[in-house]
Amino acid sequence: MSLKMKRLELLRFGRYIPIVSLCILSISIISIPVFAQQMSFTASLSGQSLTPPVSTTATGTAKFNVDAQGNMSYQLDVKNIKGVIGAHISLQNGTDLAQVFNPYIEIAGKSEIPTGVVNGQLSKGVLTTRDLSGTLEGKNVTDLTNLMNTGSVYVIVRTQANENGEIQGQVTPSNTTGK
Repeated sequence: MSLKMKRLELLRFGRYIPIVSLCILSISIISIPVFAQQMSFTASLSGQSLTPPVSTTATGTAKFNVDAQGNMSYQLDVKNIKGVIGAHISLQNGTDLAQVFNPYIEIAGKSEIPTGVVNGQLSKGVLTTRDLSGTLEGKNVTDLTNLMNTGSVYVIVRTQANENGEIQGQVTPSNTTGK
């Protein structure tokens, strides 16, 4: 009789093994796509990337990171640039998609227009659906990410001397497998 009881006890616990295994498998399958959705993009900015090219010593780098929740953070660093009047993300045809630097907004009663040469971080922040404009107005940051994946997006920094753009760079994926 005691052998029969042991078999019954084993059967009770044994039937939970497939359920536990299925739960573990489900969690691992769900976790992999979330990790894979983390993406990074970069753009190297120069005057030579504009049409027509601009002769300038100014350069820059734009970095974008998209986390698993779809939030897009950015950082725009520049060198040797003076009198910046704006920076934005756009399509090649010039359609603005989002502002990444707007000096005409006052923060704590102070204008953000740089008056001297800027060497370092020009701006950083997080883009949300509210920040999108042009063909992306009313859409999600995911739509901007999709355009960045195809190489259709550019970052342009405009100055008082070059109102149409002093430096520009194409945004390309730098890491699509996670961070």
